[in-house]
Amino acid sequence: MRILPLLAAVTLALSALAVAVSQAATSPTARGEYRVGVRTVNALNGTRKLTLEVWYPANLAANLEVTTYRSTVGATPYAVAAKAGRDAPALEGKFPMLVYSHGQPGSRMQAAYLLEHLASQGYVVAGIDHTDATYADLKQESYVAGLVDRPQDILAVLGAVPKAVPSADGNNVGLIGYSYGGYSSLNAAGLGLDSANLAEYCKASSNEGPCFIAPFMANLEAARGASVVKPDPRVKAVFVMAPYGGPWLSPKNLADMRVPLFIGVGSDDKVATPARDGISDFKRSGSPKKYLLTLEGATHNPWIVCPPEIKANAQDFERCSEPSWNHADSHALTMHYASAFFGLHLQGKANLEGLLTPALEGAPLTKRVKLEVGK
Repeated sequence: MRILPLLAAVTLALSALAVAVSQAATSPTARGEYRVGVRTVNALNGTRKLTLEVWYPANLAANLEVTTYRSTVGATPYAVAAKAGRDAPALEGKFPMLVYSHGQPGSRMQAAYLLEHLASQGYVVAGIDHTDATYADLKQESYVAGLVDRPQDILAVLGAVPKAVPSADGNNVGLIGYSYGGYSSLNAAGLGLDSANLAEYCKASSNEGPCFIAPFMANLEAARGASVVKPDPRVKAVFVMAPYGGPWLSPKNLADMRVPLFIGVGSDDKVATPARDGISDFKRSGSPKKYLLTLEGATHNPWIVCPPEIKANAQDFERCSEPSWNHADSHALTMHYASAFFGLHLQGKANLEGLLTPALEGAPLTKRVKLEVGK
C-alpha cells in the first residue's frame, strides 16, 4: 500500500529535477545551444573604412570551436582563448542581428565575452572598430566628429552585415553600446542632438564634462539633431552600458522613444556619471519597456575585458580595471541581462520577462545589484 505514494513522491522529485535541469540549461548566463563562428568583415560608411568582427551561429563540430581573440588595451597587446570557429560556415536560417559600438577609444573586441555569448544564444553579432576612435588610430578631432560619424557607422553596418552573413536578419536589430558607444547607439536609434538642452546643462554645471562639444554643436546638430534623426524601424531594442553624453540628447526624442531600452550604470562612475547620463536617460525615456541596472560601487569599466597582460602597464590597466568589482561577476551579470533583454524583445521569449524584474530572479548574484523597471 505504501508503494504508490512512494512512486508518486519519486515521480514528483524527478519532475522537479527535470525542471531544474531545464531551467539551468536555458539560463541566460549559460552558453546557448548554438556553436559559434567568427569572421572579420570589412565595411564602408561612405569613405570611412570599418573593420568588423562578426559572431554567428555556425555549422561546425565542437572540436573546431576554438580560436584566439587578439587586440590591445591602450598600447598593450593581449590574447584571449575563445570558443568560436574562425571563418566557420554560418548555420542556415535567420537570426536577429546585434551591433556593438565601443568606447572612445576602444575596439571591436572590447566586449568579446558578451558578443560571443550572445551568438551562442542565436544572434548574428557585429562589433565595430570605429575609424579614428580605436586605441590604434584615435584622433583628437574624432571626439567631436564622432558624434556624427559613429551613429552613421552603426547604420551602415546594419546593411553590410546581412550581405556578409546572410543569416543575419537586418530587419530585427538590437544595438549595444558602451560609454561613447552608448551615445552612438542611442543616436543611431533615433535620439538626436539638442543644442538647447546642452546649453542649459552647461550653464547650470559650469561647463562640466560633455560641454566640451558646445562650440561645435550647431554643425553637429544639423547632421544628427532632433529634427533630422528619426527612429530606424530596423532597430527593435537598445542595450547600453555606462552611456556617455546624456546632455547631448534631445529630451523630446527621449520622451518619444518607444523601443525597449536597457541601461547599465556603475554607481561610482566618474566618467559617465550616472545622474547626468544613464539615470537621466532612463528617467526621460518614454519607452514602455525600460530597465536600469545599477552595480553598486562600480566605476566605468565593469562591462569590458581587462586581460592579465594589461597589469604590466599601469596606464593601460587604468583604462579597463575595476577597483571594487570582479570582472567575472560583472560580466556574468551583463551576459544574464543582455540575454534576457534581447531574448524577450528580439526573439519573443516571453518566459524571460520574469528575469527582468526588481526581484533579480535568476541573476548570477544579487548583492550590490539593483534593477529598476520603468513604466
